[in-house]
Amino acid sequence: MCSKVKIYLVAILLVVSFVALWAKDQESKEVDKAGEKSLKPEKRKRYSERDMKAWALGCAAVLTERNHDWHDSLTPCQINERNIEKWEKSLNNSWGINSRADLFDTLRWIDREGHRRKFEALGRFIQTLGEEEHQKVLERYKDDKEALQDIRIAKKYYKELGQKSLFGWDYSRYICLCRWGYLIGYISEEEAWAKIMPVAKMLQNKFDSWKDLGQNYIIGRQFWSYKQTETEGYLCEDAYQRLLDMPSSPWNKYSWNMDLTDKETVSEPNESGPAK
Repeated sequence: MCSKVKIYLVAILLVVSFVALWAKDQESKEVDKAGEKSLKPEKRKRYSERDMKAWALGCAAVLTERNHDWHDSLTPCQINERNIEKWEKSLNNSWGINSRADLFDTLRWIDREGHRRKFEALGRFIQTLGEEEHQKVLERYKDDKEALQDIRIAKKYYKELGQKSLFGWDYSRYICLCRWGYLIGYISEEEAWAKIMPVAKMLQNKFDSWKDLGQNYIIGRQFWSYKQTETEGYLCEDAYQRLLDMPSSPWNKYSWNMDLTDKETVSEPNESGPAK
């Protein structure tokens, strides 16, 4: 009996010891989990409002880089009489914009349709054509290089781009218009950011990466103008490649997946020069 009692007592002690160790282990795990949760907010990178605005400007980086302008402030260059006159002439000659009303009309046009509406309509039409019919269309426009360019770009990219359409092209220019309009006094700083930031969030949701967005801009520019593609297309392609390669590029400074909805932001003062 004694030996049996001893064995019984040993068994009880082993069970108790096992339960105690298991409980301690579980407690340790719970502490670790709690620790992880408490550390997450500290580890999570918080972006300032300045960072988010710089990210948004990065959506127009191909044209900005092609023009050798600033990437990191609302103004693309120093605000002075010479630059104001330069961009007033550019907006007039390239866009027919001569006033605040003209600027807002153009922004509304991009919102409503831009060049993507023509691209989508032509793409849908080409999708209905058989090969023989397609060749007849090419023959009909053989002497119109601009029309042929439109047809070829729409045929090549319409299905591939899908819902992305030419949003990257249209809204990169939209952002630039806001910047140029602010520089020459057609739009206030507050109005400009109120238009730019929602557009940036939309582009982030629609595209997969900076590279994806940049490629869309290049495709859109090719669709927009055969002549400009032939004479200056290489400048935008070079700018696009620099943005991919340069460590100082906004595409390399800022993650494509930056949280643009973070409410814990720090307001920045009005900028008249590049961020330091």
